[in-house]
Amino acid sequence: MRRFYGFIRGVFYLPFKLLYPTKVLNKRNMPRTERLISVSNHFSWKDIPVLAINVPGYRRFIAKKEIGKNKLVHKLADMLGVIFIDRGKADMKAIRESINALKAGDGIAIFPEGTRHAEQDSSLQEIKGGVTLLAIKGNAPVVPMIINKKERIFRRNYIYVGEPFDLGEFYGKLLDADTIAAASDKVALHMQKAKEDMAVFIKEKRWKQQKKERKAFLKNERRMNKRAKKDYAAYKRSRKKCN
Repeated sequence: MRRFYGFIRGVFYLPFKLLYPTKVLNKRNMPRTERLISVSNHFSWKDIPVLAINVPGYRRFIAKKEIGKNKLVHKLADMLGVIFIDRGKADMKAIRESINALKAGDGIAIFPEGTRHAEQDSSLQEIKGGVTLLAIKGNAPVVPMIINKKERIFRRNYIYVGEPFDLGEFYGKLLDADTIAAASDKVALHMQKAKEDMAVFIKEKRWKQQKKERKAFLKNERRMNKRAKKDYAAYKRSRKKCN
């Protein structure tokens, strides 16, 4: 699945980059491990390829089972590692498959609101309990990825990477309705914060400051490495003289 995912990603990378130019903001928040759960708001089907192309790493997307009714789509989705879930009930089969994927080191991508936003509505909606159940049972970091607006051809868009968090305070607890509701509230709060941070980030164009900081860091690192090499060379010369 990973190889086919990488192949499809490569095939569609350039067309989607040209048609739907998207900039990923605050990449420094992205954990180095692929074993994570990314949660995102949802505008249209294009969110899936846009996220897959612009965010590094392998992701097994969770999608509603209705999408898989078409045999060709279902076959392609299976090859890509998509996990279908029945939103009308607690689909334990899909949750178990997702947990096993996390244990295998894969990433999971979810749209936790369970529905698409209306075109004119960018406010976050209610977080579904099945998502938080997976986050608790999966014992993996959760990363908010907020899409700024609905994708439009040749229109600049943004994906903001929020601060990773976990639901550790709920591990080992009885997962009753109250616990799931509390965990869902925490996911919603982190997503809302990421959304608000994104608005400020875009308004102030903070990626420019981050770029300057990155250049300064690399410049200082090169200077330190150069100094360390000189010091080591001097040390070796002094050792030869002593011998």
